[in-house]
Amino acid sequence: MPDQFDTRYVTREHIATLPHGTLQFGEDVYLNRTVLLYQITLPAGSRGVDYIQTLHHKAAFIHDGFHHILDTSVSEHAVNIVLQARNGSLLSSQIGQKRWTYQVVTAMISDLGVSLLDALEERITGFSVRADNLWLSESGKLSVLNYWDEEEMLDQGAIGLCRLMVSLLTRDATGSDAYEVLHTNLERAHIPSATTEQKAELVRLVKHICQSQASLSSLVFGLRNLPGVQQEESTAGAAMPATAAADSAPRRMVPVMPAQTAAGQDDDDDVEHRTIVRGLPRRTAAQEPARSETPSRAGWKVGAVSAATFLVSAAVVWAVWPSASEKSDKTITPPPSATAATVVITPSTTPTPKASEASVKQPGDKTIVPNLVGKMQAGAEEMALEAGLHYKYFLVDDAKPQGTVIRQDPQPGTDGFQGDNVIFWVSKGSP
Repeated sequence: MPDQFDTRYVTREHIATLPHGTLQFGEDVYLNRTVLLYQITLPAGSRGVDYIQTLHHKAAFIHDGFHHILDTSVSEHAVNIVLQARNGSLLSSQIGQKRWTYQVVTAMISDLGVSLLDALEERITGFSVRADNLWLSESGKLSVLNYWDEEEMLDQGAIGLCRLMVSLLTRDATGSDAYEVLHTNLERAHIPSATTEQKAELVRLVKHICQSQASLSSLVFGLRNLPGVQQEESTAGAAMPATAAADSAPRRMVPVMPAQTAAGQDDDDDVEHRTIVRGLPRRTAAQEPARSETPSRAGWKVGAVSAATFLVSAAVVWAVWPSASEKSDKTITPPPSATAATVVITPSTTPTPKASEASVKQPGDKTIVPNLVGKMQAGAEEMALEAGLHYKYFLVDDAKPQGTVIRQDPQPGTDGFQGDNVIFWVSKGSP
């Protein structure tokens, strides 16, 4: 490392030897913080300066699912990349030691899939989601370490996530199964935390993703709609560490009451559990606002106020009451009887019948990604919407006529679901 880089960053502990180099814990002595030092070994004939230039776009990407690039340096045969450090450890070191439940694994993979979709929108793709490129925090959240080097197709995107999911469920750290037989191995695996229906649906989803090469969004949507996942997500904290439940579920911060009675001890335990899961604790007696006055004193004040009100009212009546002579001179005319109001009942308008549910495309229904390549932008947008897809496009320099779609992702004919995303690139025309 150059002198300045070596002076600022000090190696503390070796973590693992990875396919592209070594990963170590380090310390930034200038800012007094822990960092990850990723030393990439350059292939023969490669220049570190050229490698660094490919990182510029990625270095500007900041996301909770990725370790942010803090600093870089070039040495003779290696590139040194300083990454944001987080609590936890490398996922590959935990697969053989921990046993995750069906609910926890599907939630972890779904959450990581959302991070990959966010990166896709920033045109950051091609990186690996193998266990040796993922960091597992103490709260059970996965994040990507190296998101700038392009890896094999089997380790990327939806198929890579399926392989990772099977590895976590079967505790197989190698994850070497061919994607065509992933569903078969998953079907044979013993998953005690999943019901028969849950396992069958998961096998069907993995088979659909791998054999049809469906989109990443199809996998994420499918995971979130597995049977029982919606109901059990709120109680997934029971299978995860307490910090995992606290970080993964939306919640309100509730102050802990310092004094608790012995009789309410069991109820207090239940309140704490509900606070973690739902974020809305029950009100206890200790949380009731204190009354500032006793009932007897409050009643005395009410009686005094009532008496004072009666005296004031009597004085006002005596002052304005007319004398007897005044009464004899005045003729009191009774007011005319009020005419009864006529109530007119207007019939309400007949409600307009709603469209048949069968004619409305529902999110989650199957669809096929249309062929948008060669179409004009407006036509491509219309075709995507007709297929029930969300779309996003990028304008790029190309020799094709302006407004022409030159490529798309996922590919035409890919099986998907209503609500999936499709991205296409539109030509800006010759410069």
